[in-house]
Amino acid sequence: MLKKFLALSSLLSMILLTCGCEMTPKAKVTSAGGSGIAEAQLEAYDGPKARIAVSRFTDKTGKGWWTGAIGDGMSDMLATALFNTNRYIVLERQALQEVLEEQDLGASGRIKKETAAPIGQIEGAELLVTGAVTEFQAGSGGIGGGVGGTVGRVVGGVLGGIRKSHIAIDLRIIDTRTSRIVAATSVEGEARDFNLGGILVGSGVGGGLGGYSKTPMEKAVRIALGEAVKFIAERTPQTYYHFK
Repeated sequence: MLKKFLALSSLLSMILLTCGCEMTPKAKVTSAGGSGIAEAQLEAYDGPKARIAVSRFTDKTGKGWWTGAIGDGMSDMLATALFNTNRYIVLERQALQEVLEEQDLGASGRIKKETAAPIGQIEGAELLVTGAVTEFQAGSGGIGGGVGGTVGRVVGGVLGGIRKSHIAIDLRIIDTRTSRIVAATSVEGEARDFNLGGILVGSGVGGGLGGYSKTPMEKAVRIALGEAVKFIAERTPQTYYHFK
């Protein structure tokens, strides 16, 4: 059994070396500048917060893969990540219509007065994050197929391949009072996976991105959005951190 395992491991290593692929996901931020925020994010934050909202992501690739649900899913993922930094009061915008309907229901008199949601208390965002996907390549490159021979008879063949996915997102942070762009950048995510018989490791994604669950594209999206959060936290002017 050990000989079989070593033979398979050797085969996989040769495949990876031959195609020159890497197993480690990559990420990079272009045109961002400044020092990194990674060290600061390792420390717990309990200071004043900035009030921020994330708009629906848009598609600038023109490749026909896009849906509104994908845009909502990516903005939801970014909003959740920003909330988890504990640096922002994140205002819901994707479900705002449902909030308004609940308030209207309370104002109709059909709900007990002391429990009805009051009108006129929705908070406004001082900062608005917009995102546009400019590059999207799902499962591009790599190799695939089966391997037979002696090792194939032992392990039943290696079915699968190496897939690479890439995404680039243009981000803008906008002051809602003046419509001025406070900061802008482009973040990229890239991931490669070796697919053995269709088995890929990853965590699920919701919304319109569900079709990319457990694929290199899911990893690429998460990597890019992680870099987006770092950039937003780094480039938010200190004057906006004034809410308790």
